[in-house]
Amino acid sequence: MTARARRTLLAVLSLIASLVVSLVGVGNLGAQRVDPLAVALKAYSDLDYDVAAQSFRTALALEGAAHLADADRIRALMHLGATEVFRGRRDAAVQTFRSLIVLDPRYRPDVVVFPPEVSTLFQESRIGVRATRVIVPASADIRTVADRLPIRVFAASLHDVRVTITDGLGAPVRVMYDGAVGDSLELLWNGRDGLGRLREAGSYRLRVTSRSPEGKEEREVEVPLQLVRVATDTLPWPAELQADAFRPETLVTTEGRRHLATGLVAAALVAVLPSVVGSDNEGSTLRFGVAALLGAGGVLGLRRASRPIAIAENATWNRDRRAAFAREIERIRAENEARRASNGLRITSGTAVMVVLP
Repeated sequence: MTARARRTLLAVLSLIASLVVSLVGVGNLGAQRVDPLAVALKAYSDLDYDVAAQSFRTALALEGAAHLADADRIRALMHLGATEVFRGRRDAAVQTFRSLIVLDPRYRPDVVVFPPEVSTLFQESRIGVRATRVIVPASADIRTVADRLPIRVFAASLHDVRVTITDGLGAPVRVMYDGAVGDSLELLWNGRDGLGRLREAGSYRLRVTSRSPEGKEEREVEVPLQLVRVATDTLPWPAELQADAFRPETLVTTEGRRHLATGLVAAALVAVLPSVVGSDNEGSTLRFGVAALLGAGGVLGLRRASRPIAIAENATWNRDRRAAFAREIERIRAENEARRASNGLRITSGTAVMVVLP
């Protein structure tokens, strides 16, 4: 068998293997995933670069259910570019590397795996490639004026981009950025248009357009966005202050009881001891008068001593407590009004799609 026939046979076997792997997938009952690039990588490691190049190109051409996932396409393109370098086909290698850079502008080859001549040519191939990768979270809630949807743009090389938000019909809603980007750019969208008005629920698109130095639009990454109204939660009202939350503001002593007891005892003694004030009728009258006077003095002492004594420190503490509670009520009222007026939105994002512009 000639070398050419051998290469053709191996390429056909590689195509068959790739189709079988792609159709079978991960297999049944949790079988381990089979690498769809196994045959091509084996030829690459065996330094059979002609077979490797044909096998990688065959795998990259698969369509439908057999179409390679992005991660596998990146591996295939990087190894195909390296293969073309080893085959002395520089232009083909540059074209392959640029296809990889368009697919993933953030990709960088592993210098441990690929020799300097491959890594250097890859870096050179990035020059002049005007492509971006856009990353946004799956969802973001816009409930306050401080909430934002983070947007990260990664560029393959220094070039001008225009980042816009459009509605479902393509009409511009807001220009987020218009200028040069070298490595990356981070933007924040609060769900509002250029006039600061919160947008209505519906379908929108994030568009990142790459332009040539002459201003010609070359590529565009589109990310579908969906704005949905969400109910805004309000803060609960605090529990009412109970009596046990306050300190006593007055103090009543037991001195009044002592005054009353003293007066009554003294009055009793005067009444039952006639020898103290005399035994005649006139003395009896005087005696009972003195007793009544002593009893009244005890009662008066009780009334005066039973008056509450104000505790200024506790009164001040209670007043501050009531004022703090009133401020908390006002804060919650203002916060709830702001939340209800914010008309909360939830922004969800779809899969980014790159479009080559005519």
